[in-house]
This record gives sequence, structure tokens and C-alpha cells, in this order.
Amino acid sequence: MAVNIKKLAKRRDIIIAFGVVAFLYCFIEYNLIFPVILGISFIGGGNFLDNTIHIIQLILGLFSNVRYILYGIGAIVVMALLCGLILSGCLYKMNNFLSNRKKMKGEFLKGIQKHFLRVSVISFEVILFSVLFAIFMLIVSVPAIAVTRSFLGGKTELLALTILFDVITLMVLFFGFMFFRIYMAFWYPAVFNFKDSFFSIGKYAADTYFWKIVVMFLKFDIAFILFEFLMIYLNSVLPVSGAVVFLRVLLLLFVNWAVKTLLFIVITMAVFSAFLKFKKKITE
Repeated sequence: MAVNIKKLAKRRDIIIAFGVVAFLYCFIEYNLIFPVILGISFIGGGNFLDNTIHIIQLILGLFSNVRYILYGIGAIVVMALLCGLILSGCLYKMNNFLSNRKKMKGEFLKGIQKHFLRVSVISFEVILFSVLFAIFMLIVSVPAIAVTRSFLGGKTELLALTILFDVITLMVLFFGFMFFRIYMAFWYPAVFNFKDSFFSIGKYAADTYFWKIVVMFLKFDIAFILFEFLMIYLNSVLPVSGAVVFLRVLLLLFVNWAVKTLLFIVITMAVFSAFLKFKKKITE
């Protein structure tokens, strides 16, 4: 892995391609994800349990309106096409690099030409399944939230039940989240290395190295979360007015973009490296 990262430093085209992906993510994060989270926190009064209940109520309310469902499907289609356009080129480059193939002229466009449709379809399914999975996980957490709220409200006799519900729910959420992400992630390298049965092959590869991948994803999650907290802290302590406010915004945006680019490259390399190792194993 370390050797591949050193070799990748010479492939500026791949770094730039993933830099574009990271920039788009940072833009969506800043303009959509954070405002939604802050808005829900404001409605729920900043209480985590209340916020979760409000999210569930909001989602169920949206699903009761056919128009919102159609809007949601339309948004997923647009995002899937965007993912197909960008990821088909980026991941094609990464797959060729890790497969020790020589750099080709117009490699990014070649990746789009060969894999745009398949990556778009898979991205649509991944995004749709992710939305449904997130809703399912929120609903699963309702009993634990209800019991915990009652305990915090003064019903101390529910201590044992609260601990039991919370521990079981956290385990279900953790392993459910890990299984889902790993299977979705390994769907993509299968597209660039096989002609069909992409999900089945990706799942087989993920199962082969599952616990190693869990550790890898856990390290990534810890690094990602710690960095998010660091960005929130810097955002709160740096000046928000005066002549340096422009430098503050520029610094935060640049640091966020640079680190996210690195994190996305590392996790993509890890997933594709594991898959190519699996491919070599079954084809020998």
C-alpha cells in the first residue's frame, strides 16, 4: 500500500481527478449536508435523541407525498449520472494504475466511454439503497431512543433495559453500516475487472477479506471524524470578521479539500487493491 502511494505521487492526473471528486463532495457538504444538519438541530433544540426523532418524522412525511418521491428519484438519477461521468474515468485510472498497466493517452475519456452506463446504473442503485438503508437504520434505532428518553426523563428503573437496548442497537448499527458500505464499495471494482455478475463477485471479494476491510474502514472512519471535528473547531476559533475573514475561508476550504482528496485516494486504493488481490487469487 505504501509503495503504491509513493508511485501514485508521480501520477498527477490521478491526483487531479480525485481532487475534482473531493471538491464536488466538499461543495455538497458545505452547501447541503451541513445546512440540513444544522437546520434539524435547530428544530430539535440541539438534543441528539430529539433530532433523530425529528429526522424520522420528516422522512416519513416526505414519503407520504408522491410528488416528493418523484423529486427524490429525479435527484438520484441526476446524482447517478454525475457519478457515472466522474467515477467511470477516475476509477478506471485507479484500476489501471494498481494493475500496473501503462498510462494511456485520453485514459479518463476512455474510462467514460467504456464504463459510463454501467457505473451510472450501479451508482443509481447504490444511492437508492443507501437512502433506504439509512431510513431503515433510523427506524431500527427508535425503540432504543424511546427507552433512553424515558430513562433520561427520570425513570431510573429502566437502567438495565436502556443499557440492553442501546448496546444491541449500537451493534446492529455498526455491523449493518459496515456490511452495507463494504458490499457497496466492492461493487465498483468488479465493474472494471469483470463483464457481468458485478455485485456477486464484489460480495465474494468482500467476504474473502471482510475483517481486514472492517479494520481498514474503521481507521478511515476515525480519521474522517477526527478531521471533521478539527474543521468544526477551527471554524469556531478563527476570526469571522475583519480583513482576515477571506483568508479564514480560503484556509478552511483548502485544508478540507486537500485532506478529503487524500482520504478518498487512500480508501479507493485500499478497496481496489484488495479486490485486485482477490482477482489474482481466483484467476491463477
